[in-house]
This record gives sequence, C-alpha cells and structure tokens, in this order.
Amino acid sequence: MKKVIIVNTSPRTTGNCPAIPARLEEKITDADVEIVDFAKSNINYCQGCDACMAKDAVWCVQEDDMSALLPDLDSCDALVLLSPIYWGDVCAQAKTFVDRLYAFFNPAKPNMTVATKAGKKGAVIVTCGMGDIVAYRKEAANIAGSLSVSGFTEFKALGFNEINEPGSVTEHADYLQQIDDLAAWLSA
Repeated sequence: MKKVIIVNTSPRTTGNCPAIPARLEEKITDADVEIVDFAKSNINYCQGCDACMAKDAVWCVQEDDMSALLPDLDSCDALVLLSPIYWGDVCAQAKTFVDRLYAFFNPAKPNMTVATKAGKKGAVIVTCGMGDIVAYRKEAANIAGSLSVSGFTEFKALGFNEINEPGSVTEHADYLQQIDDLAAWLSA
C-alpha cells in the first residue's frame, strides 16, 4: 500500500491550511495517509552542523519530531506540504521543513542525495487572503522543486487566495475540485 504524508506547516490550529488535510485524507484511495501538524509538533531549525553528512543514510543529530519523520519521508510514495502565505512568502515553518531536508543532501552521492527511494510525488499548496496568486503558485512550484533532494520527481503546486476566514477554503467549489484532483493524482 502507498504511503502519503501530508505536512501542514501552518502555526494556526484553525485556518485554511488545517482544513485541507482532512479532505485529502478522505479522497486519497489505496494509501496509508499520515498527517503531520507543525502546530502540534516539536520541530527545530536546521543547525547547518553537517552532522548528517557523516552518515550514509537520512539522519539528523537533533532529537525532535522532524528527525523522527525523516525515515518516513524517505520511504513514502508522496508528500503534500501546506503553507499559508505571510508577507508574500511561505511561512517560516514551511521554510524550516524544507531546510531540514538538508539531511538528504550529500554532494558526494549520485544525484547528491542519500534518499533510498526515487520517483515519489510531491505537492505544495499555499493559501492566502489576498495577493498575486500567480506569484504564490510560482513560489509553491519552487518549493516543490526543492523536494527533489528527497527523491521526489513529480510535482504539483496549488495556490488558493481570497480566503480570509478560517476554513473558508471549503466554501469554494473550484478549490475543492483542485484538492480532489490532487488526491486522485496522489492515488494513481
């Protein structure tokens, strides 16, 4: 059975990013779905210590929830990363998640990674109240591309705007359809 990990990096426990994982979990078929909520997790910043470079595996010296998640990220089939847009960019927690993927990086290895599984699907979803959604989707696509160091080779990027009220993403039929289409892609 496939393994799909959904990482909600929003620091809010209510909002639009927290409303999306349940919909994805409901619509993804034939897969084990794990939801990671940064607001309820202990995840530290990357220290840039390079201790992970001394290992021939995905590993981090820090003892936090992200270090525990790294083996699952290595073996999963798909990842969805959710972030609100703050001041025109993904939130600090999303950046922290991406920075912690440094544990996969090793320039001495083929494709510069110690990832044991390639060909995985990665998606990034950003939400915002207002602003240039085209630019935000490009930001989501850039973040999705950075997942390649972890063995992700197929990418999707979604952006939902004009959703100021917590949970209002669920009131937009077109956004729900895009979430359902993403779930179908992850299930395939």
